[in-house]
Amino acid sequence: MPMKINKKYALLDTDFLYKAHLARNTENHTLAELVIHFNDYEFFCHEMIKEELTRHEIDPDPNPWLEEKIKAGRIKLYSDEDIVNELCKIYGTAAIFTYISLLKISCDTFNAGFFEEYYGVLEDTEKVTDIENFLTTLKECDEKIPNQNGLGEKKTYVLVQMMEILYSEQIYVFCSDDFKARQSIAGLTKPVYCISILGVFYKLMKMGYDKAEMQEYYDRLSVFLKNQTEYRVWAPAGHQRIKVPIEQVLDDIYDGKFQLLRNGDLQYIK
Repeated sequence: MPMKINKKYALLDTDFLYKAHLARNTENHTLAELVIHFNDYEFFCHEMIKEELTRHEIDPDPNPWLEEKIKAGRIKLYSDEDIVNELCKIYGTAAIFTYISLLKISCDTFNAGFFEEYYGVLEDTEKVTDIENFLTTLKECDEKIPNQNGLGEKKTYVLVQMMEILYSEQIYVFCSDDFKARQSIAGLTKPVYCISILGVFYKLMKMGYDKAEMQEYYDRLSVFLKNQTEYRVWAPAGHQRIKVPIEQVLDDIYDGKFQLLRNGDLQYIK
């Protein structure tokens, strides 16, 4: 009998997708394409990610690639309506209140007072008893939020929490470089693992990808991050994050000097 593959449920956020799209080799193959072919993962993202990728005005535009993967069934796109419908299967009429609770947790994780400022109207029970009215009100709230306020990461965090409810298996997030965001996701009750861009290079090394090949992707990413000369990684004792020159990190990954932590960070091995 063939060995059973333990399915992993993986969410993709905006920061990860655009950086993985820009990191490419000399033949223009992207890091995102390598990731999407990890054969033991099912990939998901929130529809807000598409809008945020458009706002980044990335050249080349990653949205056609994302659309292609969605149509091929390689990435499942979730809207807020999809999330509410999934919650309805479990909570029935309480699904709306469950969504509001998940949204409040998400907002509070990133910005204190954000939920009250932009979504406080959702706590008006007259507006949340009917799903159609609720989704209309939710959309109106979303449209009042300034573009730079990271709505995509907040909606992704709602989706992460929904995936926790739906699946008992491990949930992964290919995620933002934002340390606070990764710490918060990794700190959820059930095991949720973050994988940052550096974590992807670590995983590809473990999968046997050649360093010279990965160097091309890494160098293109470094060119994009032209104002960033260092990465923060954890010292061996784990008590502090230290700055390491960007050009050194891939060498240290391939020299086996790191372990990958649950929050997506790399830590030097003693």
